[in-house]
Amino acid sequence: MEPHVWRAGRLARVASAGTCLSFVTFVERPAGGTLADPQPGAVFFAVWTSLVAGWLCCRVGLWRITADRDGVHIRRMWAVTFLPWSKIRRVELRRDGLLEFSGTTEMPSAGSFVPSWADRRMGRRRTGDRAAQLLTEMARSPDLRPQARAGRTTTGSAFALRALPLAGALYAAAEWVSH
Repeated sequence: MEPHVWRAGRLARVASAGTCLSFVTFVERPAGGTLADPQPGAVFFAVWTSLVAGWLCCRVGLWRITADRDGVHIRRMWAVTFLPWSKIRRVELRRDGLLEFSGTTEMPSAGSFVPSWADRRMGRRRTGDRAAQLLTEMARSPDLRPQARAGRTTTGSAFALRALPLAGALYAAAEWVSH
């Protein structure tokens, strides 16, 4: 049995790309110098807002949770966090659409599912609830866990490897558009 993978859907990826495009198009950069002689405050503002936009786009459009025979791999900002099955007691979908792992130590939240209340209103399939239920069952019963180990391509890499270049591209594009 192959590892189970949950990730951002097509709509989330399109929304993420739209956010990047909107950011480049509509964000107003503070006046202050030219490209040859930029003001430090203007550069700080442009870099900071580009980093925030890059992080947001990655958080919405590139999240991934992978369950394999050893545990759960969660794509995070600086690294892929690994939670072994022995430390997971229960997984619940929070009202904001994040999966909350409860166990013996403090666990990170993961994912960016459509919240249950929104799924019910739209008459959708409740993917987040099903993912939480399946992960809880896997944590309690080793027979339900995937037998394969997840490779690097399945677990993915940290957001920072994508967010930092994306932020640089956003910064450059916004500067080019504004001049």
